[in-house]
Amino acid sequence: MKQKSTPLKKRECGPCKACCEVLKIDVPELKKKAHVLCRFHTGTGCGIYETRPPVCQHFLCGWRLFEELDDGWRPDLSGALIVRRDAADVAKDYRDAPYGLSIGIIGGEETMTRPGFAEFVVGEIAKGIPVEIRSNSPGTLLNHHLVDIKAAARDMEATRASLARIFAMIRAARWKRGPLMLWHLYRLEVARQTALMEKRLNKNS
Repeated sequence: MKQKSTPLKKRECGPCKACCEVLKIDVPELKKKAHVLCRFHTGTGCGIYETRPPVCQHFLCGWRLFEELDDGWRPDLSGALIVRRDAADVAKDYRDAPYGLSIGIIGGEETMTRPGFAEFVVGEIAKGIPVEIRSNSPGTLLNHHLVDIKAAARDMEATRASLARIFAMIRAARWKRGPLMLWHLYRLEVARQTALMEKRLNKNS
């Protein structure tokens, strides 16, 4: 069943408070740790909305920036907070891209496998956009895992399974500290290098 898609200019945050909680804010007017609800949030909205800092006034999540994302992509509904950033801030190798995307996964594995998520990610990577995912954890660049983007587009079920595995690894890294955290980060790097090697082999065959 197709989701309703409110025109971009009419989209409003409504009850969603994802950016008020997930994002780290460090400006003179407001300092807030990541994954801690802003002290000005009343439970139903911003208590200083009319005088909120410029960093809050100017922020728009991906759902309010990308017309193709329907209403099911509002962060509190989709479990994904998409933040558009300078490409070089996401991955230095992609500094010439028009922008980069950092996707905070706040809804668990279901977010990674929900209809449309893999399609959106693959579409952005195919355009040369760096896309990273985080879950209150070290991030990983999906471009380095989905290196054969044409194959990823052809087999979305396999791509969704790959995304679920990647999420499982970053989630494990989130809860483990010290040597165990390094182990899970190592697994992510091995998966990334394996994907890159397979791409090179396919090119040479």
